[in-house]
Amino acid sequence: MRFLVVGLGSMGKRRIRNLFANDEKDAIGFDVSDERRKEVEEKYGIETISDISLVSEKDYDAMIISTPPNLHAPYIRKALQDKKHFFVETTTSEDAYDDVIKSVNDGIVRAPSCTFRHFAPIKLMKKLIEEGKIGKLLAYQYHLGQYLPDWHPWEDYRQVFFSRKETGACRELFPFELCWLNWLIGAEVEKVKGYISHISDLDMDADDVLSASLIHENDVRGNILIDVISRKPFRALTLLGSEGVIEWDWLGNEVRIYNANTKQTEMIPNEKGKTEEGYIIVEDMYIEEIKIFLDAIKGVAPYPYTFVEVIKNLAILNVIEERANKT
Repeated sequence: MRFLVVGLGSMGKRRIRNLFANDEKDAIGFDVSDERRKEVEEKYGIETISDISLVSEKDYDAMIISTPPNLHAPYIRKALQDKKHFFVETTTSEDAYDDVIKSVNDGIVRAPSCTFRHFAPIKLMKKLIEEGKIGKLLAYQYHLGQYLPDWHPWEDYRQVFFSRKETGACRELFPFELCWLNWLIGAEVEKVKGYISHISDLDMDADDVLSASLIHENDVRGNILIDVISRKPFRALTLLGSEGVIEWDWLGNEVRIYNANTKQTEMIPNEKGKTEEGYIIVEDMYIEEIKIFLDAIKGVAPYPYTFVEVIKNLAILNVIEERANKT
C-alpha cells in the first residue's frame, strides 16, 4: 500500500516511523512548510509535496492525517471523496463528522486515534480489573499535567495550535484521555460536572486547567484533572475497588496493586519500551496503533474505536464548556 501522510510536524514524522516499523515503506508526505518537507526527505527518504490538490485517488491507498486539529476536516473529506481508508489524530473538530458516519458500510476504514488503549500499563490494568484483582471497580481519580512550554521545548509554545482557544491543550486532551478511560472502566460517561478555565500567567488564549467529575453508565464515579501549568509532569491514576486499589504513576514506571485482605501491595514493573530522541513517551503504543489500523484495512479485525464514540466524548466536553461559559 501507498500512504499519504498529511502534516509533517511531530506527529506526522512519528507516523512515518510507525509505518516503517510495520514494514510499510511506501509513503508520500504533504506539508506546506518547506523546512518540514526537507527534514522528512532527508531523515526518512520519502517523497514530499506542497500542494495536495495534485494528489488524485490513484496516487495513494490510505491517508494518515496529522495536521493541527482544526485542519482535519478537509483531509477527512478528501479521503472519503477518494474512497480511501484514513487514520486521524485525536481532535475536537466536528466539522466533517456528519460525513464520516454516513455510509459506514462502504468498506472505508475510518480510524480515529486511540493511542493509550495500546499502552502496556493501561492494558495491564484492564486485565487486572477484568480478573477481579480489586473486586468490583467503584471509583477512580486521574491527573494529567505538564507545563505547556515544556511540551515542545524546541519551539515557542505561543505559536503552536495547543495555545489557541479553539484547539487548546486541555480541551484537546480531555476526549483523548476519555477514550482510554472509558475503555478501562468498561462504560461510557452518563453524567458530568466540571469546569475549564485559564488561571495561570501563560501568554495564550487557551484554557490551562480542566476538572471534571464523572458518572459512568456502570455507576463508576471518577474525577479527572487535566492541566498545562504543572511544573512537574503527572500522569497518575488511582482505581478504587471493593477489595483493593490499583495505582499507576507514569513516571514511576510501575503498577501497584493493594490487596485489602492481605494488606499487601504488589508492584508490577512496566517495560520502558522504545523512545525517540527528545521524547519521554514510548513509541511502542503508536506503532501498535498503526498496526491495528493496517490490520483493519486488511480485514484481520475491525478498528476498535469509532467516530460514534468520539462524538459522544465530545458531547461530554461540550457540557463542561457550556457550564464554564455560564459562570
